[in-house]
Amino acid sequence: MKDSTADELRACLSAMTVDRSEDLLESAQDYVYCGQPDHAVEIWEQLIAEGGEDADQAHLDYAEHLFDEHEDDEAYTELGAVLSAGHFSARWLRAVDMVEDHKPAMALCLYLLAIETITAEELRNPARARRYLQLVAARRRLKWELGIPLSDVDLHSGIGDSESRVKCWELLRLTTEVQAVDGQLRFWDRGALAALSQTWGRHTFPERPDAYYLEIKAVLQARGGGRAGATRMSMADWKRLAGLARDARHLDDLPAIVNRYDGGTTVEWPPGRNQGCWCGSGIKYKKCCGWPPS
Repeated sequence: MKDSTADELRACLSAMTVDRSEDLLESAQDYVYCGQPDHAVEIWEQLIAEGGEDADQAHLDYAEHLFDEHEDDEAYTELGAVLSAGHFSARWLRAVDMVEDHKPAMALCLYLLAIETITAEELRNPARARRYLQLVAARRRLKWELGIPLSDVDLHSGIGDSESRVKCWELLRLTTEVQAVDGQLRFWDRGALAALSQTWGRHTFPERPDAYYLEIKAVLQARGGGRAGATRMSMADWKRLAGLARDARHLDDLPAIVNRYDGGTTVEWPPGRNQGCWCGSGIKYKKCCGWPPS
């Protein structure tokens, strides 16, 4: 390809920049953006033929383009050239990340195989030890997203944003249901209710806090009409529960964690009119949930 696009660009760039390969890769992306993918393919193929790290980057960019064009088989062929080079490079991780977008189960297998090949001697190298932790964290994230229970090793790696968010949503759903657990009604105090609503969105809780406490009051009133006990939970309880949820192997484990939780403050309902309100507002009962008088 004596008069190829890549050769012409290389000749122009040679007098202007030291890192010509990087500029060629950027030019290829520009060609794709401008609707001239044939020129981009020519650049990628020439860089691949030359070999080296720039060849790996060309494989990756070419694979990304092929996925966009729904030519998945060809894309996996390009990724295969990078994946076969080893699991400690940033380019290998990017290749698996691209696989994950299309075949998460395959990506999980790649992470598992890579972890198994790492030796104790390699882990003495700080850079490779960090890469190992990346692989373990990626394995945990994918197992969680695929619904596979986590192992002890998984739980010792960093929790991902997706897993943390899903666990918190499920935890909120379980702890905001107005129902008695083992005969004890559990509810959030007003400070926790406001903080959790602000953090996780008001659609998670009643639009008006008073409606939440009226619902709790109705349940308490229905329990024999006399004095009843309930457990009021604060933000400290939320933090403790969230910490326990982080160590849950699966979403199905969360109900048991919530049911076994022994925190919170036991309160009696109804309190005296001049006592602090049972909802935790810090206001006298007669001026808070006890108003208007029944």
